Amino acid sequence: MIRRLFILVLMVYATDISAQRTSNQQLYQTLDSLIANYDQLTAEKEHRVADIKEGVKGINLTPEQQYDLNQRLYDEYVAYKFDSAFFYIDKNVKALSGSKDKDRFASSAVRMAHILAVTGLFDRARRLLDQVNPDSISDQQKIAYYNQQSELNIYRTEMAQFTPYVHDYIQRAQYYRQLVIKIAPEDSYDHIFNQATYTCEEGDIDQAIQMLEGYLPKLQEGTRSYSIVTSTLAFFYQAKQMYEQQERYLLLSAISDERSAIRENNSLRSLAEILMARGDNDNAYRYLYQAISEARFYGSRIRMMQVSHMAPQILQLYDTERAQTQRRTTLLLIVISIISLFLVGIFIYTLILYRKKHAAGLQIIEMNKMLAKHTEEIESVNTQMKEANRIKEEYIGRFLELNSMLLSDTEQRLKQLNRLAREHKLEELYAELKTMEPVNKGIRTFHSHFDTAFLNIYPHFISEVNKLLTDSNQFTIESNATPTKRLTTELRILALIRLDITDNQEIADILRSSITTIYTYRSKLKSKAINKDSFEDDVRRIATY
Repeated sequence: MIRRLFILVLMVYATDISAQRTSNQQLYQTLDSLIANYDQLTAEKEHRVADIKEGVKGINLTPEQQYDLNQRLYDEYVAYKFDSAFFYIDKNVKALSGSKDKDRFASSAVRMAHILAVTGLFDRARRLLDQVNPDSISDQQKIAYYNQQSELNIYRTEMAQFTPYVHDYIQRAQYYRQLVIKIAPEDSYDHIFNQATYTCEEGDIDQAIQMLEGYLPKLQEGTRSYSIVTSTLAFFYQAKQMYEQQERYLLLSAISDERSAIRENNSLRSLAEILMARGDNDNAYRYLYQAISEARFYGSRIRMMQVSHMAPQILQLYDTERAQTQRRTTLLLIVISIISLFLVGIFIYTLILYRKKHAAGLQIIEMNKMLAKHTEEIESVNTQMKEANRIKEEYIGRFLELNSMLLSDTEQRLKQLNRLAREHKLEELYAELKTMEPVNKGIRTFHSHFDTAFLNIYPHFISEVNKLLTDSNQFTIESNATPTKRLTTELRILALIRLDITDNQEIADILRSSITTIYTYRSKLKSKAINKDSFEDDVRRIATY
């Protein structure tokens, strides 16, 4: 019973730690709510664009005004609907082709190149960018031009995965990132984002994360920049194999995309991959279906190709589950049939026993007399056992108190984390999630209760252990021992062995230590024993009093 209680306390404690690391549920609820309102958010986006068009209806616009209107409509459609964005920016490119206004042509060409790259028309995007001479445009347009050159090469790496050309595209992207870093203001989005992605590619992922996380509070959720930065942070954390943080930033990116009707996105697909790997096939399929719908709505061939690669995997998982369900159903029918036959056999056997009942009556009376005698003996033993149990139950309460205290501390901590998440205090929330002090405090409290309870049940345990050790290796016994006395790590290991917990991994899990440490301590203790071969068996035979 004591062993089961220790394991129960450990399981509750481990569950509390796990609950602290899975704080993304609220973000999933927010994302699901936005997906449920997909049609409403789309309608709001269409209404905003319609207002812009309605505002100039019936007005004769100058070429400059028409250029600005086309740019504005492009910006509305760029991450929403490909064909509309292409339509308006194509007007500007054609109107400015051969124009002396190099800045305006560069601005339109860069935007057109982005649209072409998104849909996989890389050669056309490159040829259009080749028409821009970066030496003849302003620094602002140079930044946009270099950003687009970098983006084009990044898109090419996505399509050239597992080919020898990936490295070349990455190096080209790094080259253009350096050009942006040189001319963009140090506190600008372009400078910080390019510096972070360049730093990450060079191998310093921690510095890249620090840069983007420091800049993220300056961005507004729902903007394209916010979605890109959070998605990039998710990629950085994936590279560090910190999958909970990766999932968190993917959720923030997807929420930002859905809130602003950004249909050219990649976060939902990545979340679907995570959920599929976790075995949550229903939600993985739901997010993948949403990603496919948005990619089809936008018209991005790259995104459609990416999500289409996952569809067969989802279908295969569903087919596997359906086959397993069918096999379980067949097995259940077989088991039910066997049980039915077994019940028929029991019924027949019961009839036979009923016929023998009268003949066995006298034997039962004699047996009852013997049972009555044995019952008296059992009652005597039970009386002794109840007395011993009352002593141990007094100390079981101590662990129930520990369990209650840990649950209370966990509840308070969860309330604090929920409050920080609700108030969007992300830095404080991250600091709270990162600290290990609650865990360390819980471990200290657990050890204290364990030591006190164990020494109350086995008050002479240390002196009995000393009898098994050589004179030079015995443990010191305090003459003024108090109820708060503590065991050393070595004595805790022996205490768990006395409780019949002998597996190194199980001991390591309870004491929050490594299995190597536990193995080392046990080896040293055996080397100190008088009888090394039977030392642990002798420990298990130590009496309560």
